[in-house]
Amino acid sequence: MAPYYLLKGKKSGQTIQDVTYFDLHPFFSLYPKLSKEEYNVEISTLLSNNLIEEKEAFIFITEKGLGQIKSMRETLYNGWDLRGNEHIFWRRLDLTVQTLSHFQANEKRFIPNQKDNAIHHFVRGFLLERNFQSSTFGSQFKNQLMILLENPKLLEIHRTLFVYRLSGYKESGLTWEQLAQAQNSTILDMKFQFIECLHILLSDITAEKFPDLYALLKDIYVLTPLTDSATKTSQLFEKGYTIDEIAQMRFLKLNTIEDHVIEIVSANQSFPIYSFITSEQLQRVLDISKQLKTKKLKIIRENASDLSYFQIRLALTKGEEVHG
Repeated sequence: MAPYYLLKGKKSGQTIQDVTYFDLHPFFSLYPKLSKEEYNVEISTLLSNNLIEEKEAFIFITEKGLGQIKSMRETLYNGWDLRGNEHIFWRRLDLTVQTLSHFQANEKRFIPNQKDNAIHHFVRGFLLERNFQSSTFGSQFKNQLMILLENPKLLEIHRTLFVYRLSGYKESGLTWEQLAQAQNSTILDMKFQFIECLHILLSDITAEKFPDLYALLKDIYVLTPLTDSATKTSQLFEKGYTIDEIAQMRFLKLNTIEDHVIEIVSANQSFPIYSFITSEQLQRVLDISKQLKTKKLKIIRENASDLSYFQIRLALTKGEEVHG
């Protein structure tokens, strides 16, 4: 279930660890609404198509699976920094386009495609700050969108999904079912390609190039990747408290605070760790991991029994910086 928790963006110590150990930041929280049923269907499909196989509770990629991976282009996701917030940007954009479209058709009453009151409030404020009823602003906004969609990193399927999901005057965006049928694909594939499209576009939006689109980006990027609880722990470390003192002060188990430390180091490689592990111990863990070609804690500890699991986890997490 580790990939499932990764895609969902589970903020557990183990998932954050996986993100750091295996450099999976682009895929973290890529699809927070992914259901176990959807996930299990996809795993079953991979198994039935002989792309992966299961042996003694381990999953292996088959030769056929490796061949498919090698034939695929590199994806351009940014899950770590967005955490699903790209959909908030999209809903703001969709309602803005729908509103401008109706006003330009001199139709000021319409049923908004987006139902979220927070989206309504944001878009209302966005439009009122601009002369949105003028044809000049409408043309300006449309021009920014057109230039944005010229991004060379986009595939044609990205542009298709982006345009056909939009709603306007007498036009409703297509459903995922309609898009999947039109593209002879699955709904899940359509959704992941749409997410990638948004991630590519968001990386290109700057205040200089796209001033109006940039305004729709407010609070979309996650400024601090830490959970609220880990943030509180981090603040106490900054005040000089020890790990044991923090556990007592916060009425939490020691291993919970250890999870926080792993999370903090994952997000901030400058966090001081040498009160928990020496540089020699850290290097020994990294050497064992490299020699045995594993990041499995149990196997490493069998070869470094004097170290705790926490120290091994810490070394592997910090080791991402040591090895560049």
